Amino acid sequence: MLLAGTVLIAQTAPPQSTQKPPVFRTGATYVRVDAYPEAGGQIVEGLTADDLEVFEDGRRQSIETFEFINADAPLPDDERNSYLSAREGLELAADPRYRVIIIVLDRGVFDAVAWRATRDALLTYLRSEAGPRDLLGLITTDESWEDLVLGRRLSAIESELEDPEWLRPRPQELTAAISACNFEGMRGRIRADATYTMLEGLVRLLGQVREDRASVLFVSTGISRMGKSDRDMSRRPLTPQPTGLVNGRIQAVRGANDMNERFCRQEALRLAETDFDRRFQDLTQQARAANVAFYPVPVTFFQPAIAPITMGSNGPSVRGGYIPGSRMMIRTGDAFEPLAKDTGGMVVPRPGDVISTLRLLAWHSRSHYLLGYNTTNAKRDGKMRSISVRLKKTGEEVRARKQYRAPSADDIQELSRPTGPSRRVVPEAIVNALEPLKGVQPSTQFYAYGAVLGTTLSVTVEVPALAVENGRWPDGAALDLIADAADGKTIGMARGRLLPNGRATVTVPLDADTRPAALMVRLRAEGESIAQRVPIVANPSSLVGDPLVYRSSGRGVITPAAIFIFTRDDRARVDWPIVRPLDSHEIRLLDRFGLPLNFKVSTQELEVGQGRRLVADVSLASLGRGDYLLELSATAGTITETRLLALRVR
Repeated sequence: MLLAGTVLIAQTAPPQSTQKPPVFRTGATYVRVDAYPEAGGQIVEGLTADDLEVFEDGRRQSIETFEFINADAPLPDDERNSYLSAREGLELAADPRYRVIIIVLDRGVFDAVAWRATRDALLTYLRSEAGPRDLLGLITTDESWEDLVLGRRLSAIESELEDPEWLRPRPQELTAAISACNFEGMRGRIRADATYTMLEGLVRLLGQVREDRASVLFVSTGISRMGKSDRDMSRRPLTPQPTGLVNGRIQAVRGANDMNERFCRQEALRLAETDFDRRFQDLTQQARAANVAFYPVPVTFFQPAIAPITMGSNGPSVRGGYIPGSRMMIRTGDAFEPLAKDTGGMVVPRPGDVISTLRLLAWHSRSHYLLGYNTTNAKRDGKMRSISVRLKKTGEEVRARKQYRAPSADDIQELSRPTGPSRRVVPEAIVNALEPLKGVQPSTQFYAYGAVLGTTLSVTVEVPALAVENGRWPDGAALDLIADAADGKTIGMARGRLLPNGRATVTVPLDADTRPAALMVRLRAEGESIAQRVPIVANPSSLVGDPLVYRSSGRGVITPAAIFIFTRDDRARVDWPIVRPLDSHEIRLLDRFGLPLNFKVSTQELEVGQGRRLVADVSLASLGRGDYLLELSATAGTITETRLLALRVR
């Protein structure tokens, strides 16, 4: 398999929002409700809109739309191994045919034993019970809600869980800055603030992209409901007095840390004034409005011996089953029960029982009816409104969405504004630039990358290192290369040879003024003939050309790369040819959402042969595993162009 060219012109185009606010029709608010009528533990199928009644604040509403969502029906894209970008995952979450499950882990509360039990339960579920219609996300309380990615490959989630460094906390920058203030006795408030901030953002995000039920598995020791603090932190020195060399003596330096001092005092006051009980109530209210159900799991230590869990016709059996005499210690907060109850979730009676909780939330999110109505309440007050669904024949209340938030006057005004460019969850250019990394598979035979410079196409061919180590093509192989234009016409041909180290570079002469659109590479060796076709990304740039990418290891050996996957021991060198003299340029490292990182990229302009090149040297030692992008912004006169190159660190 070949790796498509990974360089992309990031043109500014009107983005489309993936957020889905309430739909307004002819002055009425349209509300969607998921309902679960049951008999004997099973969803009752075959009902019609005439069999159910929906009430808002006690007033009957007219059902406008009615649909049965069959959780067992196959999907047209039942490819569990397919990878979704962050944007695609959020867009797919709007489809009620998919089940959204977010796993939230409180990394800081685990010891090695408790983490091993939780990890093994999660891996068991992922490997044996997660289905193709499950959009799974994994996030920790020390991350930002913006780090959430839905629809990742299960193997990627498994690799993250199996990372031996997983238990090491990675606090956000703001949390780290607050911790550096040396607040005495406020660690609990700092952790609670970070946890609430992440959960609040997560609930808002799910409410924006989805109206059907979303479920959150929350594994922690609890969630704080502390009130305001009566500690006076405003007059205490919060940061060490900075020192320096003054007139040959080490002395305190006045004013050198004023900004840090002000920041710490402001944060101390904010944390002391925070009413976490109020935030808890707001969180549960927001979750009800967004149709997000929490399933908390208290962390256990000294894992108890418990009776096995069974799946029956009425769902998972979650009755207590502790074996007498088993030792355990449970650390949990008192807020888990109301968190689950107030949001429509449930706490499994067995602390630490992650797999039963996952089975339970999956059971609660199975096949159901999705109905919609236009509310008769025309007030634009932004208040919460209650929903109830009943069987018309018996009057029995059906498990269903409980609440939603009515639009406010500001919401209506915002929707009435002329439409214009809106902010994407992930910009289109970022999604497209990361696209080639999706094609990386363990079974790939070889990769190829083509960079156009004038009337030549420079092609790099690379065999995966593991295949080379295992003796794949030890004597090399013959290579035939054919470059085609967009209309299919052949515009260049060449032959080359793959070396025993699994590397090859071949120059393909091109017809003048014609850029190739695709490259065919045929490898012949040991009676084998393998052909692969790779697209050549269009490059309308007039300032910089297609880059060449090199990999250097700790031994200092520099080799051309066709696949842009590196280890943290590698250094990546990216070499852009300069087509036209530049007035300025900037190279930044972005995360997979297109946000710039505080990371210095070493750059220089070099004279190479008869032309100049812009060279970026990237040390990967400080980066975590994941996908990144190098963004080059180049300017000459009134022209500014942006190029993106996707890299993966493993």
